[in-house]
Amino acid sequence: MKSIYVLVTMDVEPALAEGCRPEGASGPMSYADSERFIAGYDAIASEFGFPVTYMVHPEATRQHAALLRRLAANGACLGLHLHPWKFASGRYPDHFGALTGPQQYAIVSEAAAIWMDAIGHRPPFFRPGTFSANDMSFEVLETLGFEGGSLSAPGRVYPHLNAVWAGAEPDPHRGHAAFRQVPGELDFVNIPLSVDLSVLEDRDGRRFFWDLRPDWLAADYRTIATNIVGQLMIRDPAVPVVHVVTHNDNDYSDPDDRVCRNFRSVLDAVNRAIGEAGARPVGATFADICPRVRETAARTGQTPLADATLLTG
Repeated sequence: MKSIYVLVTMDVEPALAEGCRPEGASGPMSYADSERFIAGYDAIASEFGFPVTYMVHPEATRQHAALLRRLAANGACLGLHLHPWKFASGRYPDHFGALTGPQQYAIVSEAAAIWMDAIGHRPPFFRPGTFSANDMSFEVLETLGFEGGSLSAPGRVYPHLNAVWAGAEPDPHRGHAAFRQVPGELDFVNIPLSVDLSVLEDRDGRRFFWDLRPDWLAADYRTIATNIVGQLMIRDPAVPVVHVVTHNDNDYSDPDDRVCRNFRSVLDAVNRAIGEAGARPVGATFADICPRVRETAARTGQTPLADATLLTG
């Protein structure tokens, strides 16, 4: 029976300053809230047999060091998450994809040093805030020694966030040194967010495909999961992954919380969709996926997004 890896992730953001939420900012109101939300998320994922990959903003590693080490000892995977405009006292008031290669190198180096001081080792994986990146990013991250990460949300076109992934490769692949949208020969492995390629949404100039994040206000998770898995089976990548993302700003410890309920619905929908496709779900982390991608030849000639056979629910 074919295995499909289920990659459950969370971006751990710093707490919002003085309990206020700037427009567009994600994150918990306090670190006490954050710790409770993280623990609840981990407990639910564990019920389904899925380990969690936590991508942690450098300031949050200082506050959550003991919790993160405990989670890692129990099978969680840890990496570095970074919004430049939230970090370094405003010296980089932009999104990651707006920075030059040298600027990216400098800010990631600074953030990784804080992360390492709190956790005790260098972060092996990286994800920028809002999936913001540019054609220099993969090579910068490889030069800095990262094994891999998650930079892309296929189909996302948010120019104001410097996140443009129209036509991007939808499955895990080695990064390209010159063009972010296609597989390349770098050792750095990119694990795209899983999206349903059926319908490209266009809302006020923002274009995106639906994904499985549990904090949508209204989403048909059963259909999204079924379509993602069906399209994955058609593409038949070397390393098949269903990749889910969220943030630490919803109460996953409260069974009555809307997003907490959605998270259970998401994981149930993913399990059902994989089973109905004749495959079996296998929990995995970035640490599991990246070596598998490097061990296989980079997949070339995969069906482009424009030509993909799309399913509808």
